[in-house]
Formats: sequence, structure tokens, C-alpha cells
Amino acid sequence: MIYDRILFGAASVLNLSAALTILVRPTVLLERMRISDPAATLLVRAFFSSVATWGVAYGLIAIDPMRFRDFAWLGVVSKLLIFTVQAVAFQDGRLSREAFLPALVDLLLAILFIEYLWRTSLSSHD
Repeated sequence: MIYDRILFGAASVLNLSAALTILVRPTVLLERMRISDPAATLLVRAFFSSVATWGVAYGLIAIDPMRFRDFAWLGVVSKLLIFTVQAVAFQDGRLSREAFLPALVDLLLAILFIEYLWRTSLSSHD
């Protein structure tokens, strides 16, 4: 169970630090995505709320992995959707390699979350 706490604690820290970056310096994300429209700053700041909320959810799983286990399913869906959207944009040349790298972290976390869900599902039937 310590591994689960570390996994979701790390996911929480990653999301909360990304949310803070988005809130304080939204242009960093926009520059990486090659977007120069000033109106996009509002959209990026709105995205902050989702990223921060997921950071809190992963933190709750880290605190009590079994009580908040179901949040991990939603995390898998969210991370796979983010990865897919960014992978398509990268494949189409609309996203730089540097901007695509965090999507690979999301994919890795989704895989680790799936492993957690599978492992804890098996242990609940023993």
C-alpha cells in the first residue's frame, strides 16, 4: 500500500505543480503549444481548475487508497483522453516534441493507475 500512496502522491504533486504553473504563467503552456492568441489565456486559466481538481483527487487516493479508489478510474479516463488529444496534435505537426512529452507522462500514469486498479480488484476478492 505504500507504493500506492507514493504513486498517487506523486501524481498529485505533478498535477498541482502544473496547475500552479498554468495559473501563474499561462503563456508557458501556450508557447509550448505554438499558440499566440491572447484570448487563449482565458481558456488555459479555466483548464487550471480541472488540473488542480485532479491534483486534489490524486492526493485523496494517496491518503486513503481504498476509500478513494474509484477516483482512479476517472483518472485513467482523463489521462488517456489527454494523451490521445495530444498524440493526434503531435502526429499532425500541431504540437512540438517538447509540448508532447508531458502527454507521455500522462500515458505512463494511466498505465500505472490501471495496474493499481487491477491489483486492488484482485486483492479485494481474496
